[in-house]
Amino acid sequence: KERLLALASPVFRRLCLGSRSGKPHRPEGSPSFIEKKSSTMLPVILIGIIALLCVQACEEPGAKVNVEVFYESYCPDSKRFVLEQLNSTYSELSNIMELQLIPYGKASRRQVPSTKWYTFDCQHGDEECKGNLYQACAIQYHPDPSVHLPFIACMFESSSPNSAYRRCALKSGFDLEVLAKCNTDKEGNDLMVKYAEWTESVNAKKRLDFVPWIRMNSKDKMFSAFTEFKKTLCEEYERLAKATCPDATGNPQTQDIPEACRQVLPA
Repeated sequence: KERLLALASPVFRRLCLGSRSGKPHRPEGSPSFIEKKSSTMLPVILIGIIALLCVQACEEPGAKVNVEVFYESYCPDSKRFVLEQLNSTYSELSNIMELQLIPYGKASRRQVPSTKWYTFDCQHGDEECKGNLYQACAIQYHPDPSVHLPFIACMFESSSPNSAYRRCALKSGFDLEVLAKCNTDKEGNDLMVKYAEWTESVNAKKRLDFVPWIRMNSKDKMFSAFTEFKKTLCEEYERLAKATCPDATGNPQTQDIPEACRQVLPA
């Protein structure tokens, strides 16, 4: 494709742009060359280039589904969702999603005037606030979900997630000193404020009705995604694929749908 574009571009420039003087280029001995040939060659070249670019665009990976998961580190439903659906689906379909995990949920916050730090009250108590912070710092220093999601899943596998923190961090190859500093410094406090603001912006005037709360491309997909995450993700990706890759007649077509999605989508 690149070679075809390279070959086409000089002809395209000669036909469309002419010489540097701004006048059409006329090869010696052929004063009427442009007039005779451009009317037939130019449309063909333009159509070819446009078709080539369209094919190239459709062959490239389509837009990914932006997935936001608002959860809590000690929430039984969050644990069930991560271990039974999210972790396995991400391993299988990470190429079609941009995953963002927000460990805050139904917590609330209050600023201490004397220190400007915030204190947090979590739905499942102080241990959950601590677990949220552990996971927030892990996400901060290991932003790739393929790295921090297995760590979070490892913590959820324990009946007491915080007691598994050190073991899971070492298993993931994390630097415990770096994370410990984040967990105790203002950096960690600021991270939790960031996640609080993110959650509050989604809630608008009300608190989350349920945790984990799941959004795809800024649309609430709570109930379908919680019960059938893979299918809901694939449906959203299929919609994007159809919207971004029309066929030759301009009609939407399904292209590059992963086999894992074809298994759960209607035929």
